[in-house]
Amino acid sequence: MRTLQDLLPDIANLEDHEAIRWSSGFRTLASTYAELHGTIGAAINYFDELGIRKGDRVLIWAENRLEWVAVFWACIASGVIAVPVDFRFSEDLMRRIEAESKTKLTIDRAGLDRIRDLPRVRTFRVEPATPDDIVEIVYTSGTTAEPKGVTHRHRHICANLQPFRTEIHKYKKWALPFQPIRILDLLPLSHMFGQALGIYMPVLLGGAAAFTPEVHAARIVQIVRENRISVVVAVPRMLENLKNEVERRFQLSPPSPSILTRLWRYRKIHSAFGWKFWSFVAGGAPVDSELEEFWAKLGFLVVQGYGLTEASPVVTVNHPFDAKRGSLGRALPGLEVMIAPDGEILVRGESITTGDDGSWLHTGDLGAMDAEGRLYYRGRKKDMIVTSEGLNVHPEDIEHVLNQFPEVRESAVVSVRKNGNEQVHAALILKDPNTNVDTLVRQANDKLEAHQRIKSWSVWPDNDFPRTTSTMKVRRAEVARRISSVPQSMPPLQPRERDFSAMSSLERVELLSQLENQYQVDLNEEEFSQLKDSAQLEEWLRRSTVGRSERAGSGVLSRPLSDWARSLPIRLFRTIFQQLVAIPLFKHYLPLTVTGLEHFQHLEAPVIFAANHTSHLDAPAVFAALPFRWRRRLAPAMGLNLFQPYFEPDRFSKKEVWWTGLGYVLACGLFNAYPLPQEVAGVRRALNYTAELLKRGYCPLVFPEGMRSTDGRLHSFRPGIGMMAIRLQRPIVPIYIEGLYSVYSVHHSWPKRGAVRVSFGQPLRFTSESYDEVAQKVCRAVEDLQQFM
Repeated sequence: MRTLQDLLPDIANLEDHEAIRWSSGFRTLASTYAELHGTIGAAINYFDELGIRKGDRVLIWAENRLEWVAVFWACIASGVIAVPVDFRFSEDLMRRIEAESKTKLTIDRAGLDRIRDLPRVRTFRVEPATPDDIVEIVYTSGTTAEPKGVTHRHRHICANLQPFRTEIHKYKKWALPFQPIRILDLLPLSHMFGQALGIYMPVLLGGAAAFTPEVHAARIVQIVRENRISVVVAVPRMLENLKNEVERRFQLSPPSPSILTRLWRYRKIHSAFGWKFWSFVAGGAPVDSELEEFWAKLGFLVVQGYGLTEASPVVTVNHPFDAKRGSLGRALPGLEVMIAPDGEILVRGESITTGDDGSWLHTGDLGAMDAEGRLYYRGRKKDMIVTSEGLNVHPEDIEHVLNQFPEVRESAVVSVRKNGNEQVHAALILKDPNTNVDTLVRQANDKLEAHQRIKSWSVWPDNDFPRTTSTMKVRRAEVARRISSVPQSMPPLQPRERDFSAMSSLERVELLSQLENQYQVDLNEEEFSQLKDSAQLEEWLRRSTVGRSERAGSGVLSRPLSDWARSLPIRLFRTIFQQLVAIPLFKHYLPLTVTGLEHFQHLEAPVIFAANHTSHLDAPAVFAALPFRWRRRLAPAMGLNLFQPYFEPDRFSKKEVWWTGLGYVLACGLFNAYPLPQEVAGVRRALNYTAELLKRGYCPLVFPEGMRSTDGRLHSFRPGIGMMAIRLQRPIVPIYIEGLYSVYSVHHSWPKRGAVRVSFGQPLRFTSESYDEVAQKVCRAVEDLQQFM
């Protein structure tokens, strides 16, 4: 393999094989290699239209997705130099990189949306490349001064990939029964290791890459199972979060030496991940030996390696069939690794971007090698603390001891200067704020050598330490800077004030999801729904992150949602009832006029219908207005408060529970309705259910005003419709219903006759706008339909 262009024919030949899968936990989109190939062609045409030529530089600043991969391959095919930038970088840093790299075009999320909407091009020209041509310039995280990039040429990356290509070829036929081998890549594609596993390796395997914006451990497990993932690529921090999730959900028994016994003993855990999943590939930082042992005990393989951006990126790796716990594996063919007298890891070889003259690359990492040539990581050279006695202290050694205490969730050991000398200082994140830290530190010091002992400590006020964006390594320099002036005390956490009373239920769900992602715990929806202000939020978070509620996510939906309403017998009965009874009666008493049906001619289900809301008859009106093939897919959302006694039977009389239960069963059975809570408790489950309906081809009907209009006029839409549009990635079809306010409004006790008009609008698609912006646009679309009546 001379250049990366040699892989383009492989992409073309894979055609209908799955290439990329994107899952939000709510919605999954899968694309074939033919679609990827066509999008590469579309991106190349896009470059041509903008005058982008070979040697020009294109900056990519967006989340992992199909179009990101397509743009990157388009750069390779056309000789354009890619400048991938971590999407989590601030716009200010991105602009500085943009200026320093002299890019001619910047493609952000909106740019990828434009490329997605272009017609696919099956054949395109490939600008011939040489091994010395530049592929990309990579800017690593944590840049505080002027950004500096690492230049990668075809020969660097190809030299790094060739050993994997050779090894994969040996086992490729044995992997056929397991295809598609899906690799869930949780690293950003701006990261060299993320590219290796998310762009190149799927092509070499003939498998597929999977991406997700989710970072919450519970939902990662769900995505792995539902998408039949084989391998998860993640930083060790994510492996730790997943370990916490497993320990929270399952009662673990002692391990067995037999792999078959382990699979049986931990079968529920394997079932939770899905039986196709078998391995983690860790990148960005070394995996703690206890964490590696934990996953091995459950029967999962953890593949570790050692890499650098300057190495393109892999230096050493453990062979999956010859892995040794605790080691980072052997050097790849074409690379040499040497341990310097001071313990620093030195590397040279064909894939090293700075080693064209054969010189050694000084990595700044400390390591050791065994007699078999396996590398072991010992820490960062610059993080090493040199005591006044001239002895070296490695922070990782002390953190390993501290993290074994059950009271400690995480620790960071740094150097502080006192009287001109360096001393060991421990910053601690505690599970229990009432922990006696003095006693804990004394017990830790009893396990340490004299020169390693902790001299001072502080309790870190935040829920996590500052970390690099790509590899999630603790930024020790920032930790040291913040504690240097006050080593024994830290300022309390000051949460931003929030007006909880003004937040809709779906806005609260979004906040709850953000908090779960930040704190990596499942939080109780029902408790969260009772919070009034930031002070209560802070206290509740402190209790929740210590106690880790076992009732998280239970909410008020104590009864199962109406999945039975989609069973075959009920569907048949519903169709007969609607066709022979409900719709004829509706049209007899309420003459119906329908406009906008032409918008359905080229529209594919599923979609989300969004209508104004003036009457309890709005949903039947939409049923009556839709053509049969769309009517049978309709699933109206109904307010959970209408059936509160059924869902909370302990709070109401048996008579109320019985009557509301009957109403709920009729609504679900006859009209395929499903409950959508107006309060936060249970909303996430309902949103997940909405996503499940879409997966099955049903089309939810929602009323974004949140309640029936009291004056017949259209009122502003809540941001929930924006959340659905963005998170579920389905077209929104606006609907305006006129006439029902006069027939049966909130002011009527019984309906009367009257003419009804239902108008369907042009489907709307959204990708990157805010939830509020989407809600406003959908509201304006419904309002425009009103004007045409």
